[in-house]
Amino acid sequence: MNEPATTTLPVEELTAAAFARYGKVIEMPTRDTDATGPGWKWWGENAFLEGDARPYGIGYLDLEPAELRFDWAERHMRSMEMLIPAGGDCLVYVGPPDYLDEPARMPPLASFEVFRVRQGQGVLLEPGVWHGAPLALDERLNVIVLLHRNTGQEDTAVMRFEETPVIIER
Repeated sequence: MNEPATTTLPVEELTAAAFARYGKVIEMPTRDTDATGPGWKWWGENAFLEGDARPYGIGYLDLEPAELRFDWAERHMRSMEMLIPAGGDCLVYVGPPDYLDEPARMPPLASFEVFRVRQGQGVLLEPGVWHGAPLALDERLNVIVLLHRNTGQEDTAVMRFEETPVIIER
């Protein structure tokens, strides 16, 4: 199937239901707290980063506003990935975890979705979900990334599509 010269995707509001096929939304729980104290509330074990015996690495992304488009995506077949914006909102683009028996086979670009991850939220991507680096909107911000050690070297399939970039509508 040939991709159109340009795919355009809207930005969607991040909700647990809208993001469910890609993973989990991390945000302030609506359930009762597990503990409280002066000036703090605690909710533990809201989601789990599951995986093999490898320890997690903590990555740090420094983002600044740029053109809202993407021309590459990657996925990890054995590793979950958590993205937590610090200091602002960002956009996260994701594609369905199709063709799990063919790690380098990407679904059509029109099947990708773009979500606005607000400060105070995060996303936990399931294994096999296509994604790329988050995109800054109006201001510079940082994103904390949790991945198993050596995921980039041992568990990453990257596809580039410079000739058919995806444009994000705001």
